[in-house]
Amino acid sequence: MENKTFCSVLWNHQMVDGTGRVKPCCRFLEDHRPKDHTLDNHSIQDIFDSDFQNDLRERVLRGERLEGCRRCYEEEDNNKKSLRMRLNEHTKVGEKHVDTNDNKLEYLELSLSNDCNLMCRMCDSRYSFKLFDEEQEYHGKTFSKTKRTKANLDSIYPHLKDMKYIKFTGGEPLIIPDHWTLLEYAVEKGYAKNIRLNYSTNCTVFPKKKIVDIWKEFDHIELAVSLDSIVKEENEYQRHLTNHSQALANIEKYVEVADEVGMTVLARPTITIYNAYHLPETLEWLDDRKVRLNPTHLTYPLYLSVTVLPENQKDIIRNKYAQYSYKNDEIKKFCDYIVTYMDSEDKTDLLPKFKSHTEFWDKSRSQDFTTACPYYSF
Repeated sequence: MENKTFCSVLWNHQMVDGTGRVKPCCRFLEDHRPKDHTLDNHSIQDIFDSDFQNDLRERVLRGERLEGCRRCYEEEDNNKKSLRMRLNEHTKVGEKHVDTNDNKLEYLELSLSNDCNLMCRMCDSRYSFKLFDEEQEYHGKTFSKTKRTKANLDSIYPHLKDMKYIKFTGGEPLIIPDHWTLLEYAVEKGYAKNIRLNYSTNCTVFPKKKIVDIWKEFDHIELAVSLDSIVKEENEYQRHLTNHSQALANIEKYVEVADEVGMTVLARPTITIYNAYHLPETLEWLDDRKVRLNPTHLTYPLYLSVTVLPENQKDIIRNKYAQYSYKNDEIKKFCDYIVTYMDSEDKTDLLPKFKSHTEFWDKSRSQDFTTACPYYSF
């Protein structure tokens, strides 16, 4: 019988955020991570070999669901291939061939700092320093202890010789100098040819030629672009400070150089209340440009999730998707998945929090929810 909780991440992967906090992967819930698991307190190898990580390995081998892995289980329960499932296929690590001692750190996910040029509504100051002041005013506290963060990567460099895969996330990795320094080091030492790189980028920047040439030294590049809506008003509302037309132009440039660089361009829209309505059109625009699709529903902050919508507002999404003339079955499948997730829970108790959050950010940014999303009526 298939083990439906086994995850190869626990045997080969660690995630480091911009403050130096370490956890098994980006999706592992922060509340379930030991608070002292930081690069200030331990080396990344010590955390990887810790009793905490070994306990997680033993539990998934027994088929237990881990509290910190809720996001993947939600996707699987709603008939979507989760990150857990994709990584198990990608790494070809099977639960029949491992035990708690059979682990080797070969995959890294690095959020080098919170240096970002956007102020996305579903983000926080751990990933964009620009949100620090608004957070302080709205919440009375900030998620990041200091306005600017930067992870100490000294304990990372010795592991590059063993790396097969490095994923760079936000801030916006393409504007963080330490990211390019690390890549240049890998090229200089001869490690690059064995390493695949993955990016989550807000697609607001396109690197200079000398940077693109560095990419060519690596085994392969996977570039996941965060285009949340093809509709300008929605995209610039959710991803505040983005230049919508420039983001679209940059995506098309990435597609143009993909073969030359050895790059796969993917799309990872984050589906919230703000952008769900035009998901079919967004996916079609991307699909027309041969961008591989992988939209995902938002789970944090939960009050922006489509599960928060009242039933009559969910009907607006359901009816739109049901009546839409889809160009292919894949796009319809993704939209059906969002509806299934939307209907999986009733989180209308969080609607006051959604309204409070939206009204505060509207006032702070001189924006208007009813202009960005005129199809709703609440």
